[in-house]
Amino acid sequence: MKFFSNIKAEKLVKQLIAVRHHDQSDEITDVSGRLVALGPSAVSHVIAALGNSDKTQTLTFVEILQQLLDAKSLPEYLKALSSDNQRIVSGVAWALAGSKNYDPNKLLELLDDPEIPKATLMQILESHREKLDARVLLRHAYELAPTEKEACMKLVGEMADDAMVPELLGRLDGKDAMVRVHIIHILARFRRPDVQNALQQQLTDRSKLVRQAALSALGKMAEGLDIGLLGKLLEDPEIEVQDKAVDVLIRVKHPDTVKHLIGALKSENEYSRRSAVEVLNEVGDSNSVKILLEALKDDDWWVRSRTTDALSKIGGPKVVDSVLQLIKDPDEDVRRAAIEILNATKDERAAKHLIEATRDEDWWVRERAVDALAEMGNTKAVPALLQMLDGHDKS
Repeated sequence: MKFFSNIKAEKLVKQLIAVRHHDQSDEITDVSGRLVALGPSAVSHVIAALGNSDKTQTLTFVEILQQLLDAKSLPEYLKALSSDNQRIVSGVAWALAGSKNYDPNKLLELLDDPEIPKATLMQILESHREKLDARVLLRHAYELAPTEKEACMKLVGEMADDAMVPELLGRLDGKDAMVRVHIIHILARFRRPDVQNALQQQLTDRSKLVRQAALSALGKMAEGLDIGLLGKLLEDPEIEVQDKAVDVLIRVKHPDTVKHLIGALKSENEYSRRSAVEVLNEVGDSNSVKILLEALKDDDWWVRSRTTDALSKIGGPKVVDSVLQLIKDPDEDVRRAAIEILNATKDERAAKHLIEATRDEDWWVRERAVDALAEMGNTKAVPALLQMLDGHDKS
């Protein structure tokens, strides 16, 4: 019986190839229907015909294959995906993508088959994502090449729901950094305490890609973040991570941010100091700058020098305005630091305050105020300077 079915199928396929598709649609419909009626025995013949078919013939053969496709005939289709003939592969993939008559989860095992073109397979799976088992798909992702891995994880992300969060969290400790990065991007959608805690643990991971991904995800969860952890990332060895930490700290704008900038401001790394000042420019005020200066006053001269240098060179208008208010602070160490910053900024707005500082009770403040005014070359300061010379022995 199968022998005769094969002969009929071969004959009908030849008829379809011979038909002029634009002029004889009734005959095409008739022959196609008879092929479909033959069932699984026609599949291999139709697939073989794809190898030499033109565009219109291909469309006809794909429609026939979609009607013939079921659980019984599926193995023939899967075998054809490893064909050396690209037309066959494309036609069969088209049929698999368009048919709803089989369980697409049967395709997942092909992700481990080196003979199957993974890009083509991912396109088929994409068309059936609502029926796929996301957990099985996730397990296969680890063995895929980067491009297919990304496509696979994109599918997982589209299917992931709250019920899948525990599995995703459990895979954050895996060895594949790229899969973990994709998992973090997926988890960013879920505003849950367990997700937030898990993502914060990734901030100390040895992979900079994981740290960056975790930062991006946490930036969408302003409530309950560990600002101390974020502040430490301003001292991260990777500039990209520092930059991302700056973005998140500015976006979150936590009231305790400033005190967590101190470590970065004291750092020997210039980029860390710059990152801290960049955050300060956006979230700080005069009280913030004072907190920083008070925290630094017990450090050695070199630490204070690096910090004031960073504040003066990178600090924006908000930092300068804050420092101007600190020239009259009761703490002479704060006044000294404020003068040092203004000395380096050479901001004309400071002239009036510097003139007043020439009458400060602390000789260091007076002397550095004079230095700053001299650098500015502001003639309005001359009377105050003369008065200072007359009134203070140390001057």
